[in-house]
Amino acid sequence: MALLGAMTVPVEARDKAPVNCDLGGTRIRSLPDPATGRSYDIEVTLPEDYEAKPARRYPVLYYADGGHLSNGSTCLTKEPRRQEALRLVRALHREGKLSEEPILVGLSYAKGEGFAASRARDYTPVADKPGYGGAEAYQLYLKQTVIAFIEKTYRADEQRRLYWGHSYGGLLGARVLLTEPGLFQSYILGSPSFWFADHAILAMAAKYAKANRDLKANVLIYVGGDEIRRYDPGRRGDTQDMVGDVRRFEKQLKSHGFPGLTIRSLVVPGRNHRTTIPPGFSWAVTSALGGGAVR
Repeated sequence: MALLGAMTVPVEARDKAPVNCDLGGTRIRSLPDPATGRSYDIEVTLPEDYEAKPARRYPVLYYADGGHLSNGSTCLTKEPRRQEALRLVRALHREGKLSEEPILVGLSYAKGEGFAASRARDYTPVADKPGYGGAEAYQLYLKQTVIAFIEKTYRADEQRRLYWGHSYGGLLGARVLLTEPGLFQSYILGSPSFWFADHAILAMAAKYAKANRDLKANVLIYVGGDEIRRYDPGRRGDTQDMVGDVRRFEKQLKSHGFPGLTIRSLVVPGRNHRTTIPPGFSWAVTSALGGGAVR
């Protein structure tokens, strides 16, 4: 009876991390970075059948830009990325397009900092100017603190980690791919900012290829068809040719013939940097988690 009672304790009681608030089934957890001293929250949303199937281990989708403009101390929040990820994943699962619903883990910004400053530092691979280039430190935090916590606390399948990042978040994902590809099995890179620092990510890809004969990962990249070089009156200047950058990155990785690499891209016609997310992400997550046997 004691063993049975231990097995049926709700997941909230088993999770010893501090709880700021509960937002529609999403648990906010405070996970400071011991190396930098910065404080971050993560947002954990469990699958709808998590408690009903205690023997099952679940894939985990880690997504950048979680907790956008959130205030964990008061639970006042505007979270488009969390809501979008949850809405799209659950809709696809209910439609039978995903073999199972993953655990969702939103990666927030450093507390006490503006989100623009936090993501500019944490998501960029090189310091081309002050306040940028902290991706290496953030990647270490992601690996040693966030992923370690999730896999200790929840029934996460270590062999099915997925990463999703859009814009700078996609750039961060590419940096992880080219420095520690085994950290995730699937990389969803949405409208990635490959233009950053004079296309530094392409130089990183070339450096990786010189030192390695394989790149074991499933890479899915989407970009809006309107994300080309053109004059944007709203910005009073030209936009980046992100479609061309995606094609260059994909061609460069394919040219090395890495046997363990699967890489595909999707250009969504008529969509811009923001409106490409629903169809692009849906295509990518369905490609990564659609069909197959459920463990």
